[in-house]
Amino acid sequence: MMLSKAEKDFLIDLLERGESIPEDFKHKLFPIAHREYELVYGGKMRREDLLADEDGSFAVSLQAGRIFEGEDHPPFEDGWRNLIVYGDNLQFLKTVYRDEDPFIRGRLKGKVKLIYIDPPFATSDSFQSREGAQAYQDKKKGAEFVEYLRRRLILAREILAEDGSIYIHLDAKMGHYIKVVMDEIFASFEFSEIVWLCGLMGSGEFFPKAHETIYCYRSKTAAFHPQNRLGLSKRITGALSRDEGGWYYTRGRESSGGRTWLKTYISEDPGLTKEEAVQAANRSRTQPVWSVWIGKKEIAEAYNDYPVGTYAYTSQDSTGYPTQKPELLLKRIILSSTSPDDVVLDFFGGSGTVAAAAEKLGRRWVSCDIGKLSLFTVQKRILQIQSSKDLSRPQRTYGRPSRAFMTLSLGSYDLKAALEMGYDKYKKFVSGLFDIDLKDHRIGGYSFDGKKDGCPVVIFNYDKYKDTNVDEAFLEDIATHVGNRLSGSRVYIVTPTTRLDFLADYEEVNRTRYYFLKIPYQTIKELHGTDFKKYRQPQSKSGVNALDESIGFSFNRNPTVRSALKVDGERVRIVIESFSSGELSSEKTAEEKKKQGFDLLSAVYVDRNYSGGEFLMTDAFFADELKCEGEARVIEFAREAVGPGIMVVYTDIFGNDMTESFSL
Repeated sequence: MMLSKAEKDFLIDLLERGESIPEDFKHKLFPIAHREYELVYGGKMRREDLLADEDGSFAVSLQAGRIFEGEDHPPFEDGWRNLIVYGDNLQFLKTVYRDEDPFIRGRLKGKVKLIYIDPPFATSDSFQSREGAQAYQDKKKGAEFVEYLRRRLILAREILAEDGSIYIHLDAKMGHYIKVVMDEIFASFEFSEIVWLCGLMGSGEFFPKAHETIYCYRSKTAAFHPQNRLGLSKRITGALSRDEGGWYYTRGRESSGGRTWLKTYISEDPGLTKEEAVQAANRSRTQPVWSVWIGKKEIAEAYNDYPVGTYAYTSQDSTGYPTQKPELLLKRIILSSTSPDDVVLDFFGGSGTVAAAAEKLGRRWVSCDIGKLSLFTVQKRILQIQSSKDLSRPQRTYGRPSRAFMTLSLGSYDLKAALEMGYDKYKKFVSGLFDIDLKDHRIGGYSFDGKKDGCPVVIFNYDKYKDTNVDEAFLEDIATHVGNRLSGSRVYIVTPTTRLDFLADYEEVNRTRYYFLKIPYQTIKELHGTDFKKYRQPQSKSGVNALDESIGFSFNRNPTVRSALKVDGERVRIVIESFSSGELSSEKTAEEKKKQGFDLLSAVYVDRNYSGGEFLMTDAFFADELKCEGEARVIEFAREAVGPGIMVVYTDIFGNDMTESFSL
């Protein structure tokens, strides 16, 4: 596309004055070669810009939470651990794409054989779960929703194995737009549209909804193990007859002479019992399932298909999580597209159905979600998997503990754990946070720990210098060594806030700016074009699956809670007398800054059978579900429903936790 002389003069003038180029000119300066067809909409980012972090989101470090292994959780021979990741999935996908974090380096990128995601469907309606709870109420709609998913799908393509497959579960609201996006990203893949007939889910008279759609894109070299249908339907087996030629059923056919009846033999051995004849016929007539998958048992029998679960009919264990999908549905997908020990990824982890099904089928798995309810739900589901139902024999329990797994967090960190991990590990941790290239080097005799954006970095050794802070003397010592070598440049100093004597974000000495990368980190607008923001945890169940995202990272600041446990006859009461958030983040909204006390409470998660050991959530109470008694909030249980103790996790809307336990 040619620029006119006026446009060229206009751009030259902007450049000379150091002003930014308007968005409208970017496509003229950097034209994109369009494909045969593509989806065009406002806010669509180039793939190259996304991978270069031009969206303001970037890879961040993973921080270990709990590790479960040993006799109770058998280890993998190669040291692998399955992963439950708490954090924004875009940040996580970028971290996998960078392939630098020590927890996952060389283990995920290019090795994921199957991705299954079940994102919210971008509707303003609030669907109901089987328990009657609102399932979701999305914040993103239209082009914003499409771009939200597209950016994650671009990164998914980058980390998927060359012989991998991806399934995305949608409905008719936005599915057709995402189909076009998927065609752009996975152009060389084979495609199949799977219709999951899961029972009546809609209302009204205009063709009520009875199905959802799963788009499957498969690399031409990916594994495919088609699952078989059941065989003969009850309509046929119920009408079998036997003569000297064997077992048969009859079917009618219209002809010019009227209706004629034809015999179709299923077995040529008249000596077999009816059951034996059916079994023999089914063994010889195995056929792969069609692209219509049946959820309800009675419909499945008519279609000769295995029922793969529905909201009304399922052999799964319910977690109570909104929009939970059946394990039987994921069983079919996982068996179709993976082999034992393959890695399966779900970056909209939700209730953890993918993780649970993959565990039972001998696959490795990674589950990521930004919500605290998901984190506690998935962890409990895996820790108690031996008591859940077996996928091959639903009438029995699985009976085996999970293999080794761990929880990780990214974007929202435990500061105390970061400072206590030992200085060498701490250096690696903060280098990931601040995108520092760790490489010892000297300038003028002063030893630096690495570089950021080509500039030297000092990671303050808080452990070695217990009685020293980053103060004027500290900066003068650096300046004395480097002299004029860094004049007009900058130096980054990573330090805990408590060990920093300066209030500003930088200090200038001898024309060198010393920028302080503080722990907890404060937004430095001169260094980042996009303000950092934390995901807001929901205050009601209807917001559990709302689409939101984080940018950058922060550190947890525990809320302050005053509470008491009261046993009154047959009732056990948790009385929350006061609550206040410790979040002092500058990126609070104006509305949030006006809030205080219980206005900042997201949810209370309870393990009412706590007897020491791991927290296993039994109940989740969102802020709008708590009973009010004056200024206090109250949770009640029947005494018989409570074990020897109770553990409670209070979470504010910024994702900060305070945990306490009570003994009865």
